[in-house]
Amino acid sequence: MYSVDGKKPVDLDLLPGQKEIDLAPVLQPDEDEEVGNWDQVTIYGRLTIPEKTVNDVFPVFERDSPPAKLYVAIRCHDTIYRDRAMISEAPTGPGTYDVSVMLEKDDIRGTVELCPYLVRTEDRSGEKKYAAKSNLRLASCRDYRIIVDRPKGEEPPAIDGEEASFSRTAYLPDGDKLYYLDFRNESRPKLWINSDHPRITDILQSRGSVGAEPRMRDVVLDQISYGVWTQLLIHAGTAIDDNGDVEYEWQETILETFARNLYDVEDLAEATRMLRDEIDDPGSLPFLMERIDRELQEYIDPRTQLINLMEEGLRI
Repeated sequence: MYSVDGKKPVDLDLLPGQKEIDLAPVLQPDEDEEVGNWDQVTIYGRLTIPEKTVNDVFPVFERDSPPAKLYVAIRCHDTIYRDRAMISEAPTGPGTYDVSVMLEKDDIRGTVELCPYLVRTEDRSGEKKYAAKSNLRLASCRDYRIIVDRPKGEEPPAIDGEEASFSRTAYLPDGDKLYYLDFRNESRPKLWINSDHPRITDILQSRGSVGAEPRMRDVVLDQISYGVWTQLLIHAGTAIDDNGDVEYEWQETILETFARNLYDVEDLAEATRMLRDEIDDPGSLPFLMERIDRELQEYIDPRTQLINLMEEGLRI
C-alpha cells in the first residue's frame, strides 16, 4: 500500500514477483492543479524473518533474544540520497514486521531503491562460525524499486548532478578528476561528473540491478558518494552557528542524517554542538575524520557492492 501526503492508503496492486513500483503516473497532478502538489509518499508493507534465518546467523545462546536490528535502506542514485527506515530495534527475532517508509519529494528523483537488512548490534566472542562484530549485516532480501519522476519544470533536488567535460569547462578542475562538488552556490551544491571519461559515465547511466554493469555502477557510485558525503558533512559542520543552527535546508538534512550517529546520542541539538566543537578544535580533527570514516562505511556499505561485483565477475 502507499499513501500520498498522509491521505488514505491505497493498494499498490503488485503482480506476483513484481518488485518495481511505478508511482509516477499516480503522482502526476491533474490538469487544473499546480505542478508539484505533493510532498511525501509513504510505502507500507510487511517483512518476515524466518526462524531458519535467525538459526543460520546467530549461535544457539543468542537465538531467544537476537542482538539485531531490522531496517530498510533507502537509496536514490540520481540524487545520491541515502537513508534508512528503522523497523525493529534489538532484540529482533523471527516474525512478521510492519514496514512504513516515508519518502520526501525533495530528496528523490527517478528510481528509489528499498532494501531491508538485518544487522548485528553487539560484539561477542567465542564461536567463529557466526558473525561477531556489531554493525555487520547478517541478512537481506531482494530490493524494491520505486519510480517517482519529477514533473517538468519542477525545481531539482537540493543537491543536483550533471555531466560535463572538465577539460572544456574553465571552472571545473583540471586533470582526470572523476567528479567535483561545486559550492559556488552555497544554497544548492552541485555534483559534476567528468564526461571526459565516457566509459565511466556510460556505466553510471546503466539501469537494472543485476549484471556486470549495474554492479560496477554501484561500486563507482559508492566511491563518488563517499567523497561527496564527506565534503557535505564538513561544510555543514562548519556552517553551524553559536545557536546550533545552519542556513540552508541541505545542511539541516546532512546534520539530521549523520550527527546523532557520529556521537551516538539521541538529541540532535547536542550532537550538532559536539560536531561544531570538534571542527573548531584542530586537535580533535583527526578523531572526527576517523568517526566520519566509520559512519560513512556503515552508511554507504561499500562492502556489499564490492562483493556483488566480485560475485558477478566470477560468473563471467
